[in-house]
Amino acid sequence: MQDQTLRSIEPTYQEIEAEQLVIDSIANATLPTPSTKRIHKVPEMLIKETDDYKKYYVPKVVSIGPYHFGDKKLEFVEKLKPVFAMKLLSNNKETLRSLYKTLGEPQMVQELRSLYEENLIAEFCNRDFTKMMLLDSCFILYCVRFIFFRDSDDCEDLNTHQIVYLHQDLFLLENQIPFKVLIEVMKLVNPDSWVDKFKSFISGNILASQKHKRTWLEKILCIGNNQSSLGENKLGFSNVPDHLLHLLHRTLTNDEQVPKNDHLKSEDDSRCTFRNVNELMDVGIHFKPSGTMSLAHIKFLQGWFWFTADVELPPISIDDSTKPMLLNLIAYEMCSRDAHAAWVTSYICLLDSLIDHPEDVKALRKAGVLENSLGSDKEVAKLFNEIGTGLVPNNLAYSEAKYCMQKHYKSRRNSLISELKHEYVKSPWAFFALLGALIALFLSAVQSYYTVWSPEGECDELCKLLKRNHHL
Repeated sequence: MQDQTLRSIEPTYQEIEAEQLVIDSIANATLPTPSTKRIHKVPEMLIKETDDYKKYYVPKVVSIGPYHFGDKKLEFVEKLKPVFAMKLLSNNKETLRSLYKTLGEPQMVQELRSLYEENLIAEFCNRDFTKMMLLDSCFILYCVRFIFFRDSDDCEDLNTHQIVYLHQDLFLLENQIPFKVLIEVMKLVNPDSWVDKFKSFISGNILASQKHKRTWLEKILCIGNNQSSLGENKLGFSNVPDHLLHLLHRTLTNDEQVPKNDHLKSEDDSRCTFRNVNELMDVGIHFKPSGTMSLAHIKFLQGWFWFTADVELPPISIDDSTKPMLLNLIAYEMCSRDAHAAWVTSYICLLDSLIDHPEDVKALRKAGVLENSLGSDKEVAKLFNEIGTGLVPNNLAYSEAKYCMQKHYKSRRNSLISELKHEYVKSPWAFFALLGALIALFLSAVQSYYTVWSPEGECDELCKLLKRNHHL
């Protein structure tokens, strides 16, 4: 009876084999092959409603790349692409043929196709895909060279309204082609002129206002002083971006010389309890625009007095194009493994935490950090609150500046100053009452001093004499 029980407990051959398969599957596991995709679809978690997707992520004038190709609403500009291509190539069919052969090489086509979602480009044969890359790249470069800067009369085919939306369409996540294709075209069409053109084009689309734009852009674009031949390095792009949106993102998030997070010692240190701009201003923290446009650079500077400090924020200009641009930059950070620092997302989350009311927008606007071309301050506050909802920032982003802000905010002396400002300074009647009380106290002190310590005069001698005679 016991032998039968032991046999039933012992594992069978099938059970041992199944166990070994589990062990081997875990022990022999390897990392998955890295994806070659560089041009992504918008993550579903970002699309709150279908209308939001159409409004902020779908092109309104031109389709670039395969994801929105064939949209009937975009047919007008699609018909202009061959015309613009021939104008860009100076109507030279041999140049056109050479470009088509270069982009149509099997190895090139395979590399370019691998950058897209495979299931979304399966309907395009290699010939159609190559034609699309050629026409779209020529269209982009034609716009950069002739339309956006009004260098010629060749923009008569598009009205001002279409050009504005065209600008926005070129920086949508799903509306991109590989930047390598643009470089192949630039090699054939006046390569010496493209450095300045692209520098100006990207400068015109950064978030900061015109007065804050600096020459640091040359460094981000890897633009040198003596670059004039045909190679990729010679064209001014030593580190070729994946596409136009990537180039804009890299321009906005240059993180060289970002301060180390030396102050982040515990979870309590990283917790911020201040709620908005006005709360920080009450304790002596003032805001001003930084000297760099990089969203990675935020500085906390102690003031001349122990109760004051400055926080430098990258300035940002707000208009109708700001929200779609920010949303597509955030979507790019969610998809790209090269944007792990998530500077755009972190900066928007920081502004969302600082802006609760229109008064906070007004304070940043007066400080020169925000330039409001959108409308009322209430609309700007709503914009950042809507974009910031549900976003997850990089916990290490701006940790040193936030640590210093929190430390200054929690200081007892600064809290006392804040209470005094709230109690007396912000209420005119309370302020005048306090001022009157202080004046009365000062006068009483002066009177007491002169009563006790004033020198004797002739009147004092007379008073003493009268008192003595009266006493007698």
